[in-house]
Amino acid sequence: MAVLRPGQPPKASGTRPPLPALPRCPGMRGYVDLRAAMRKAGFRHAAEALRAPVAAPATDALFGTLPTADKDEGFRVLDGLWFPGRGGIWHRVDRPYVQQARARWQASGGPRGQQAAALVDVLETVLLDDAMGLRRLVLWEVCCLLVDGGESPAAADAVALGVHRSEAGQLAAAVSAGFPGAGPARHAAETLNDVWPGVRLREAERVVARLPRGSGYPDGPADHRLAALVDSVRARAAEVDRLAAEAARSEAAGALRAAATARLGALRLARDDPDAQTELLRVATLLADDPFAPAEAEVEAVTDERAVRLSWCAPPSRAAGVTYRVLRFPDGAPHLAVETAAGAADLGSADTDAPVGRPLRYAVVPLRRDRIAGVPRVTAPVLLTPVVTELRATVVPGGVRLRWRPDPAAAEVRVTRSGFGDATEGWGGASLVRVPCAHDRLLDVPLAPGTYTYEVRCGYRDPDGDLVWSRGVTLTERAEQWPSPVEELTVRRHADGERVTIAWRPPEVGDGLLLPWTAGPVPPGTDVSRLVRAVEQIPATSLGAESCAELTPRPEQRVRVTAVSVLGARAVSGPSMLIEHPAPVRDLTVRRLAPDRAGLHFDWPEPAVLVRVTWSDGLRGGERCVPRSALAAGWVEIPVSAEECVVTVVPMP
Repeated sequence: MAVLRPGQPPKASGTRPPLPALPRCPGMRGYVDLRAAMRKAGFRHAAEALRAPVAAPATDALFGTLPTADKDEGFRVLDGLWFPGRGGIWHRVDRPYVQQARARWQASGGPRGQQAAALVDVLETVLLDDAMGLRRLVLWEVCCLLVDGGESPAAADAVALGVHRSEAGQLAAAVSAGFPGAGPARHAAETLNDVWPGVRLREAERVVARLPRGSGYPDGPADHRLAALVDSVRARAAEVDRLAAEAARSEAAGALRAAATARLGALRLARDDPDAQTELLRVATLLADDPFAPAEAEVEAVTDERAVRLSWCAPPSRAAGVTYRVLRFPDGAPHLAVETAAGAADLGSADTDAPVGRPLRYAVVPLRRDRIAGVPRVTAPVLLTPVVTELRATVVPGGVRLRWRPDPAAAEVRVTRSGFGDATEGWGGASLVRVPCAHDRLLDVPLAPGTYTYEVRCGYRDPDGDLVWSRGVTLTERAEQWPSPVEELTVRRHADGERVTIAWRPPEVGDGLLLPWTAGPVPPGTDVSRLVRAVEQIPATSLGAESCAELTPRPEQRVRVTAVSVLGARAVSGPSMLIEHPAPVRDLTVRRLAPDRAGLHFDWPEPAVLVRVTWSDGLRGGERCVPRSALAAGWVEIPVSAEECVVTVVPMP
């Protein structure tokens, strides 16, 4: 068979020309979005967007009409992109043609005129980037439509898409010979230009690995543009490997600055390579720990409650437009670096979300126009252990009560007390005592009078599960001498039924008082220093070892009395007693409702809450406690016998 080359006609009859070489990629950025926009506008491919409508002829033209165009049999695309014109002349799609197409769309006034004009603007940029870019784009789209339309596309299918019949057969045959179908491989070819050329080397390598077979190799159908992209990706990857090997040799020789420079060069060529960033941060950490590192290269890190605040100096040759990106990573784990601040021109930053309880490092990366401008500066290890806040103390009977607010991340809180009571002289090792406490409070009782200093620390779990303690927050408070509570109250009613005598034994420490109590009852031993000063005590006398007070409760009232122990300005409550003097039952009325039932009505004796009703006929009887609510209905019913009964109603205190 004769070997034919493109452009040479066959010299012998029966010899078929070679199949045309099809593109292996559309060769433009943003192709997927452009294709979606064309489909939305109703165009199957870019050639239809370039075929703008022709303006209608004017009615007053010479001889009334203009020459009409020849029959449109489609466009040519195998040897450049051509559209038919009048008189059988073919027009090559160049920049003037594209500009005329845009002008015709804008003047068309149709519903999609402006939308189509915008698409033609994009197509013009493709043409400016590559003189054969529109031919490649249209050919790629037509081939995709043919291969997606069926397993074996024919010439008629190409003609239906607008291809000239002279090229339709060859194009259909070339597509059938091996154009990639829809799937990951074709999608990789359509999106490679969105990634490359650029700095995302590793993503470009992943896209290249998914390209259709033979897309960038001499043994497959040639596509010089795609082959150039693939070659540039591989060359960049080889350069990154060379820089990594150079950095390893420099680090082994102790030349950390040279190793960092090589790592920086590798990361500049592959910004999306996590290993390149990790190695650069690791070497930068070694530089930061070098005792001979210059002071102006240091980054100062200060912990402030729940935040880490960073500050650094600008480089001596700082140029305009330099910003700084801040990364945080656990000490010894640069591969876990996360960004805490994007590019900003400030010479400081604050990290309010730093994890607690584990050593951290921060790297300040200089940027110029989103390009790394130098080796990052790394801080010394930073350990964030927030202290407790709102620490306060209250003197309570017998000791001291402490409250504080721990950090939510604290796993444990520890409190130590130092100091001795007033009766103890000197200080020693035993003066430091750990006091059991809750997570946010402490009640230190019993405690001898004296001045004590408390230190509160928070413990945080490190990655190994051990506790890392915060610095201590201290507070000094004085425990005072308190009176001891009265232990018991006794009451005796006089024979007149009006007076009562209340007796108590004086407390061991302090003086005992009896107070009328207007507030609610409190447990014995409660601090009532403020209340004592607002109430006048009940006069009392001493009878031997006891103190007594005589009280005459008013009828129809109740009064509460409480024994209080007082020592100086301090007072604590003791036992409490409620004394009631209910009114007598008046206007008692009994009515027999049936042979076995009777109804009672009477005026309620205030302030009693219950009355006891008893009845008896001499042989049989009963007893019942009646609440106030039972009388609200009007009558209280009781079961009685048919005999004469005696009913007694007595208020119950």
